[in-house]
Amino acid sequence: MATTSCDVAIVGAGLGGCFLALLLGRRGHHVVVIEQGPSIPSAGADFLKPPALRVLARHGLADLTGRHGLRRDVIRYYHDGDPIQEARYPEGGFVIRPYHELVELIYASCAMQGVEFWFDADLDDIATRDGRVEELTLADGRRLHAGVVIGADGSKSAVRQALGIEQCVMPYERLLMRVATVPLSASVAQLNRLYFSSEGWLAYFYPINRDQARVFVGLPPEDDKEIFQDGIPALLDELKKFVTDSSDVFNALQLATWQRIKVSSLRVSAYHQGNAALLGSAAFACHPMTGMGMSYTLHDAEILADVITTAGGDGELLDRLLYARYEPRRHAHRELIDYGDSLVAAFSDRDAYLAAFRPDLHVHGTPAETAPHLV
Repeated sequence: MATTSCDVAIVGAGLGGCFLALLLGRRGHHVVVIEQGPSIPSAGADFLKPPALRVLARHGLADLTGRHGLRRDVIRYYHDGDPIQEARYPEGGFVIRPYHELVELIYASCAMQGVEFWFDADLDDIATRDGRVEELTLADGRRLHAGVVIGADGSKSAVRQALGIEQCVMPYERLLMRVATVPLSASVAQLNRLYFSSEGWLAYFYPINRDQARVFVGLPPEDDKEIFQDGIPALLDELKKFVTDSSDVFNALQLATWQRIKVSSLRVSAYHQGNAALLGSAAFACHPMTGMGMSYTLHDAEILADVITTAGGDGELLDRLLYARYEPRRHAHRELIDYGDSLVAAFSDRDAYLAAFRPDLHVHGTPAETAPHLV
């Protein structure tokens, strides 16, 4: 088959990949997005915190949150059933919008900018030479030559592997996560509530639209095997020990379908090599308890779009700009990852959790002189 040429090839059509494609398409770049799935991925976080909202607003995309997004300005935390703290969000709060809806809207905007999407596109080979990606070959024989290649293809990134960039994956083995979608109850409609227990459990309840709610349960692996083998009554018995102001959810949980989620932190030794760079969970992953993964990814995409545009096709300049302007993001990500680690290690102990909680990272996404609001 013939080789297709483009300015930028993005591997992965999740939030980071689609947003970067949109920014580059607007600036006149010929962009091809390669996605191994049949459509836009549907799994991801549902929260747009203030830093993410600021990024979208800078690019005229504030309306993507739309009238269907739910605005919230506070999350209340409980320990063994007692409220211990609230995180209050400035600037109009944060927005809850199902991940797949947000990415679909960005994808639709990409089409208006001439961005090409290749779905069901499995990568067969990534040819590199002198530290640069030369060509991408798909399983169906298609070939793609790009001036810049972005690996936005998740924690098992094929681009990262082809570049030989070292990674460190640390599973949160002591906290297994499960998620379910249930009908919205009055308590969840009123307030986002996150519960912790001294026994190493957590439960998070929040709405995703005006009819449904998302429920996350975290528990020790040994409890998971016993609880989910014995069925929902055993789960409810445990939740009733520490979930107080959300008890109206319990009836809905009896019919819930639970999905098990593996959660790990990810650190890598570099974010770019030559003409290729990593984005999103191909570059870093923190525990979702921080609530800032999407915000950081959107800002990273913004930086990459500026760097690629400024380089203007000059490979040497691109390499220098990525080193100077994008590699420093590893320091910010490392701080966020470490923060997630500290929350996971401390949440079963009330005092330890309050000591570990950092509003500057949790609310603002950047260090700031802000004290927690204690209940």
